[in-house]
Amino acid sequence: MALLTSSLTLSTQYLIPKTQYPFCPMKIKANLNCILCIIQVILAIGAITGGILFLIDPSGHKSGTSTAILVNSPFTDFFFAGLFLLLFIGIGNLLSFVVTLLKIEVAGFLGIVFGAFLMVWIVLQVNWIGLNNFLQPLCFILGGIEAAIGYMLLRRTIRTK
Repeated sequence: MALLTSSLTLSTQYLIPKTQYPFCPMKIKANLNCILCIIQVILAIGAITGGILFLIDPSGHKSGTSTAILVNSPFTDFFFAGLFLLLFIGIGNLLSFVVTLLKIEVAGFLGIVFGAFLMVWIVLQVNWIGLNNFLQPLCFILGGIEAAIGYMLLRRTIRTK
């Protein structure tokens, strides 16, 4: 039995090069970078679009929203929501996308930061206006995935130093 397992180990060792193992750390890091880039660009496009719409029309009519839902929030219109969306979620994720695309070492850290920003934003939003759109839980989940991938990339960056 021992002879059989050792001969199998020897035969597979020479058939499959180490760089092609399915769980190669470099391949996983490349896939994580790709997934993070996709999430960041999708979030950036949506947040920049929504932020500009709210800044152009703080009443929310152009985006199909009413200020009536802001009754329990500290705001009377969507100006500050639009500003936060544009600057922190939109432009922040756009810059993070570029950093991740260029594989700069701070990509993981930025993924954690902007994923956490998005999650906090959604929690505050649901607290103030309630859960009234499927995009709220979807964005919360995407923010969590962004932060988790950022953490994994940051750990791999720290380990390789």
